[in-house]
Amino acid sequence: MQELVLELKNIEKSYLNKDVLAIDQLTVYQNERIGIVGKNGQGKSTLLNLIAGTVQPDRGEVHKTVDFQYHRQTSEVSEADLKEIDPVLAGKLRVPRHEPTHFSGGEASRFRLAKLFSHYEMGLLMDEPTTHLDEEGIQFLIDELRYYYGTLLVVSHDRRFLDETVEKIWEVADGTVTVYDGNYINYQEQKKHQRMEQERAYEQFMKEKSRLEQAARKKQEQAQKVSQTTKKQKNKHIKPDRLSSSKQKDTVQKAAHKAAKAIEKRAEQLEHVNQVKKEPAIRFPEPTQLEMHNRFPIMGAGVTIQKGEKVLLDEADFQFPLGKRIGITGPNGAGKSSLLEWILMDGEGITLSPKVVFAAYRQTDYKLTEQMNLLDYLAGESEYPEPVLRAVLNNLGLSQTEVRKPLSDLSGGESTRLAVAKLFTVPSNVLILDEPTNFIDVQTIEALEELMRSYPGMILFTSHDRYFMRNVAEQIWEIRDKKLVLKDETQIE
Repeated sequence: MQELVLELKNIEKSYLNKDVLAIDQLTVYQNERIGIVGKNGQGKSTLLNLIAGTVQPDRGEVHKTVDFQYHRQTSEVSEADLKEIDPVLAGKLRVPRHEPTHFSGGEASRFRLAKLFSHYEMGLLMDEPTTHLDEEGIQFLIDELRYYYGTLLVVSHDRRFLDETVEKIWEVADGTVTVYDGNYINYQEQKKHQRMEQERAYEQFMKEKSRLEQAARKKQEQAQKVSQTTKKQKNKHIKPDRLSSSKQKDTVQKAAHKAAKAIEKRAEQLEHVNQVKKEPAIRFPEPTQLEMHNRFPIMGAGVTIQKGEKVLLDEADFQFPLGKRIGITGPNGAGKSSLLEWILMDGEGITLSPKVVFAAYRQTDYKLTEQMNLLDYLAGESEYPEPVLRAVLNNLGLSQTEVRKPLSDLSGGESTRLAVAKLFTVPSNVLILDEPTNFIDVQTIEALEELMRSYPGMILFTSHDRYFMRNVAEQIWEIRDKKLVLKDETQIE
């Protein structure tokens, strides 16, 4: 029999008078591999923090029989941490030798993974571990976890990663946790089957309820008809030999009323089935486009970009065509983010159309730590009135009671969603998006894909999410050997 290593019992946790989690019981056994999924702001990270002991429940108990290492979404990296890293792992993960303060997002993620796997514990908690990792880094993580001997609980929106690493799914929604056996694909199939079963049960419930209500109405109409007949007879002179007929009608009327009541009771006693809840779509604001007619609004000639002593691009040439959605790929540290910044600052070798107006989302824009509230943040550079901004926040799944919440209280996914939404509250004709899918849930990713496909201007973006790149990009440029190379269109699929 497997050993019980973790139990959560009668857990309640709330923030700002909002119930976040209410868990009767959850158990985890030795060597189980569990993926934790759910929409942004539902309490996934809070659940990990409760298990780690960095957050205490308002009520209930967390029992652990093993120690858990905790890989957080974001944590600072320092030079002192270099001493704790296994040099073999550092080599496998291509952790740079330069100071951590100069690390790109992907290099910092590799650094954290090297530090994590340099020490061993029987339990492992991971919060969005694939963030910023390129394909090679994600594959390294998958391989390490395959051979990890211990108990794993991981929060992730990366479907491929979950399919290859977990055997059970915890879905966090509306404060509760529902357990599903299998990986992410199995979870999706079970959810689809549940929805179909619920839709069928709801249809049968409504059909039977309607049938009973109709039968009750007919009985009531029958009783009413008898009552009306009786009243007419009372207004006439009734002969003695017709008294028995009148009594008979009274009996029929009472029987009809009784039957109607019985049918109504049966309708009330039907086991209620809820209608399948339609999830409100995440809707970003409609962008205000500024017209631009240059065939190639952004061009580069002999672009050289250097970071410290490292040359990222060496005499690179490129032309980005008007109205295209352009994805930029390459391994961690290749210079993708640096190239976008170089374009934004109109660096040496870049030629921009005079009519270019940028709106940009950077990798670190989700780090919203100010005490400013959501509404004030969105109003900062926007020309929209407050009612429109409130509608924008509502469309992002942020209720009207939350618009005064400070930015520091947002989850990573909520912050990312808000920062990306702000792009569309200012006029632009070129969007720059650097890894916009980090931290956000699948529903939001799909909404962003739809918006980007409908954006009338030009888009430059980076992403290690293969599904996202395939669904959005019309052109893919790869940083290879310090040059920017246009990939064949057939390679987009």
